[in-house]
Formats: sequence, C-alpha cells, structure tokens
Amino acid sequence: MCRPETPPERKIAMNYRLLAASLPLFLALPGAALAASCPAASPAIHYEGRWQENGGCYEAAQGAVYLEAAFQGTHVAAHLQDPENRWLVSIDGGPSRKVRAARSGPTVLADGLPAGRHTLRLERATEGSYGVSRFAGLEAEAFDAPARQASSLRLEFVGDSITAGFRNDGKKRGHNDAAIEDGSMAFAPQLARLLGADYSIVAKSGEGVVHNWGAGWPDRGLHTEERYRWTFYGAHKTPGNTIWQSEKLPVSAVILALGTNDFSDKKRRPYHEEYVQAWTGLIRQVHEMNPAAPIICLEPLPAAVSPLAGLWIEESCQRAQREDIPAHYIALNADGPLLAPGDFVGDGTHPTKSGSARLARYLAPRLAPFLPHH
Repeated sequence: MCRPETPPERKIAMNYRLLAASLPLFLALPGAALAASCPAASPAIHYEGRWQENGGCYEAAQGAVYLEAAFQGTHVAAHLQDPENRWLVSIDGGPSRKVRAARSGPTVLADGLPAGRHTLRLERATEGSYGVSRFAGLEAEAFDAPARQASSLRLEFVGDSITAGFRNDGKKRGHNDAAIEDGSMAFAPQLARLLGADYSIVAKSGEGVVHNWGAGWPDRGLHTEERYRWTFYGAHKTPGNTIWQSEKLPVSAVILALGTNDFSDKKRRPYHEEYVQAWTGLIRQVHEMNPAAPIICLEPLPAAVSPLAGLWIEESCQRAQREDIPAHYIALNADGPLLAPGDFVGDGTHPTKSGSARLARYLAPRLAPFLPHH
C-alpha cells in the first residue's frame, strides 16, 4: 500500500495541511511538535528522471532518479518502500549520505537539524536492475511549495554499467555490488552538473545494442532499442511497467553511451551491417520519442574496445542525418586512451568517481555546441 497509515497524533496536522492546500505555501503548523505529511503528488516535491504515479505512490526503476523539497523544522523522513536500493540524502546542498529504506515505518533522512528552512535532495544511487522503488511522501514540520523550478536544460543519458556507476563507491567483497554503486557520481550526472542541467539516467549494467554482456550468439534478449521506450529500464514485463511518456519530462538532448558490451565476447563480435542497422534503429527510436532533441552518440570509453565500434557508431549517425535526424558523434580515444589505468576501478572498463569526472570535463565543451542556449 503506497499511502502511509496516519497515526492519530498527526491527524490535526493533516487537517491543517488540507486547510492550507489552496495557498501558495504549505504554512508552518501551530506547534513545532506537530508533523506535516507531504504526499508524493504534492507540488512541494520536484521530481527528475523516469517516475510514474501509481495509486498515490511515485515509482521508479532507474538509477539516479531524484527528488527535491524544501521543508521547515529539525527533521525530515520519507515513506519509502524499497528493500534493495540505496539512496543518497543531501540536506541544504551538503555532502550526500547513503541510506536504505526502513523495513517498516518512515525512513529518517535527517534529524537534529537547526530550526528553520532546509532543502532536501533524495537520489537513488543504484540502477534499475535492483528493482522498483515506491515513494509515498515526506514528513517534516512543514513544507514550502514548489520546491524549485526545473532547469532550462535537461539531459537524458542512455547507457550501460559505465553510465550507471558500477562499482565506483567501494571495494568489491562478495555480492556487494549494490552497496558500492553511486549513480550520482558516474560521468553522466557529473557532466550534467558541469553544464547546469537536470538529468535523467536510463542505464543498465550489461546492456548492449546488439549483444548483452555474457549472452550467446545470436543474443535473443532485450536490447536498448526495445528497453528505451519503457519507464522501468528492466524487462518490459516488469509488473507495473508502462511505456514512458516523454512529453512529461522533455529533454534538451539525449546522449547514447553504449557499445562496450557489444564487443565483450572475444569469440564473436558484431558484423558491420548488423551493428550499424541496430544503432540506426536505436537512434530512430530515440528521435521518435524526442523529436526536438539532438542525439549525441559517444565512442565506447574503454580504449580496449575495437576501434571499429566507434567508426560504425559514427556511420550510424551519418545514416540518421540523411533521414533528417539530428544525430552527432563524439570520439573519446582518437588521440590515444582518454583515461589512464588509474582512472578505472581496476578492470580497465569502469571508471572511478575521479575517472568519471575526467570524462565529464572532456565532454562538457564538446557537448555544449549541440545544446540550446550554449
């Protein structure tokens, strides 16, 4: 059930909130000890990324979706139903702290704050393969609405484990991949912040355009073109999954960062025509859902990937341009490997947080000419 049950001692606070709902602000409650419940659909909460409303609850199954709110008081808590995922909490723009949802009752995000106004940012750290997150609202002494306006620039990034932040937040020990993933510090969010943009991340570890990591040949699984249309970036049969309505969250540009997994099998690599056709199909799908947005395709990051991958991705962009699709290509390793061995977590594939920052700094001036107001 998405709507949290209301304890009796909070009913006065809720009645007060209902009375004030028609005003531009959620006013402070009479008596600091009373708490205000802010439902997920409240204008006091600003969302970014692929969220969908379901029975009063907001759901997401992507990495690096986030929400922001402004609240009054010394504490804030979330009604979050989410057994697997990790979340990042930042108060007043300060450093992020990683938390997990409480097994029952509200998840305390911050307590013992100075009295007064504060801002909250709550961001999912883990990618879509760790399941659906269900958010039913916040609790604090009072809320201001709206939290903020959307940025004039919003970027969508479509990728694999490199875009998801795989293993960038700690050492690998047993089955702890979820605990050491911080999607907010992958290259895509870091790049968006450099450009002053909001962002939406659509990424899944192992994803390929024609071949997923570890799959056989032919790979009959789902690939990016099929997955891209769905709100939850997992199997399209995930319960509750719907086709994403891109007009809900119009983007200024879409960045495609794929290709590493397609070339991960040393016994068999994609053929030229199958690869170019698949990439061109993906570009068409992205364009169909975002007809006004330029599409920027990146060369695969690891320099060990065959240089054919970049050449064929560039050819796919050229084919799309002949169909009047604004597709563009950015090379990463044309002058030698962009990242040094120390910029990876030890596998030559997945960047550290600082390696992702280096990639973001490289891309920012090269991406800017394709963006509005830059």
